[in-house]
Amino acid sequence: MRAAINGVGAVTTAVVSIEVAVAKFALGAWMIAVLIPLLIALMWAISRHYRTVSDALTLERLDTPLPRMAVPNVIVPIARLDRATLHALAFARSISADVTAVHVADDAAAAELMRERWRARNDGIALVVIESPYRALIPPLLAYVDARARQDDERPITIVLAEFVPHHFWEYVLHNQTALRLKVRLFFRPNTVVVDVPYHLASDGQGDREA
Repeated sequence: MRAAINGVGAVTTAVVSIEVAVAKFALGAWMIAVLIPLLIALMWAISRHYRTVSDALTLERLDTPLPRMAVPNVIVPIARLDRATLHALAFARSISADVTAVHVADDAAAAELMRERWRARNDGIALVVIESPYRALIPPLLAYVDARARQDDERPITIVLAEFVPHHFWEYVLHNQTALRLKVRLFFRPNTVVVDVPYHLASDGQGDREA
């Protein structure tokens, strides 16, 4: 009985809606006739998306073992040698013995200067200097990441980014923009992990080594 009453109400509502839409179509009813189905379709699509993602992420068994992962190739982009860079390199060394620092230089003199400073440190971490005469930073770096990934597509690539945390939150917009752009470009790469290593500036300006 309830289903029959609801059915009669639905049919009546549909008939009235069609009559109003036809009679008032030119007066603005066309917007309702178009927008309501679009909104319903949008909400249905969103609901379907959530169900699909949930089904893809749900474990079939709670005792599912952890997936086996190879030791990653770790790449640390560096702009210069500073405290934040050393902090990121130390973290990279802690997760893998295969660590490569990558520096993009805009001229040969800057490239050689970075090589000299790197040799003076003698940390045992390989340095790759990419000369980019057109001052492009991200495209050469991504090309290098692609080349490393092609060498061994079974091993994941881990990009360790050095970022320092300024004293005030509003100062953040003045720094770390290159790292943010790089993260956006790397986010959709398969078999790639991006790690932020924050370095907090201490009040004395020397840096917080426990960050």
